[in-house]
Amino acid sequence: MIDGRSVTVIDTPGFFDTRLDEEFIKSQIIKSIIECAPAVDAFVIVLKVERYTRQEMEILDKIVECCGENTFKHAVVLFTHGEELDGQTIEEFVKKSPKLQELVNKCGGRCHVIDNKHWNDCHLGYRSNKVHMKKLMETIDMMVQENGYYTNELMLNVEEDIQEEINSMDTINLSPEEKREAAKKIVYKKYLIRCAGVATGTLIGAFMGIGVAVVSVVALLRAAGIVTAAAAAGTVAVEAGVAAGAGLGAAAGTGIAAGVILGAAALAGAVGGGITGYKSTKEADSVLDAIKISAKVNYKNAKEVISKVEQLPSNVYKKIQ
Repeated sequence: MIDGRSVTVIDTPGFFDTRLDEEFIKSQIIKSIIECAPAVDAFVIVLKVERYTRQEMEILDKIVECCGENTFKHAVVLFTHGEELDGQTIEEFVKKSPKLQELVNKCGGRCHVIDNKHWNDCHLGYRSNKVHMKKLMETIDMMVQENGYYTNELMLNVEEDIQEEINSMDTINLSPEEKREAAKKIVYKKYLIRCAGVATGTLIGAFMGIGVAVVSVVALLRAAGIVTAAAAAGTVAVEAGVAAGAGLGAAAGTGIAAGVILGAAALAGAVGGGITGYKSTKEADSVLDAIKISAKVNYKNAKEVISKVEQLPSNVYKKIQ
């Protein structure tokens, strides 16, 4: 409850924190996408009031790089540890760092701060968390009024899958809320397998609205759906092969364009990669073996596709986006 209103907060992991395990980050990105579907009011980019190291500056660069311009239309920067401001306003603190100022500017100047120690007294005026949370909610309300809700094709696709699972539970005696939670768990497990070969950066880009990444991941998920009738081990092999065959995740995410070139041809290539992966992993002893073998077999083909994509004129990419 914030200022008398019920607010749902989806707490994502630090997507750009290199100290976290990559597979954990990928699983949490998928979970975040599912929780956010079909749309969200706002992205709150949470940072600390502190002296920024070189590593932290690189994180700021990654945020700017991986968030589509449309994402920033729906984003607010929120600083924690306001007690470290030492008498400055948050605006004065931001001005001292060109990178912080760039990020705040991209978010339309929307910037707020809360204190982790001293600001819980509601009578402190400017230095009161209650005051700042109220201002944050007012900023979000104004932003939604001006720019609408944030969504993209991936989120809408996820919502369709959730609704399909809910519809299949018609005969089960559960409340609507319980059915949705159960459906989200099923979709999460499916997506976790299907996105096994997708680079972390591609998943983040899809979540944050980077055009090519969104289309690529959606194409992968739909292609993977074609083979879901296969046996369990075979399904994993085919779906891992689809990911590698589409070029997703190969060469640190540069293959994302391969998954969207020429629509139907890309889908056929993805399924072809899946079949190759399936044939090569019949003798796999585990899901992990299936994924590794499939990716290795398809890697050479994926590299060739990526090489051809990179030779395309730049105007082709614009048409794709």
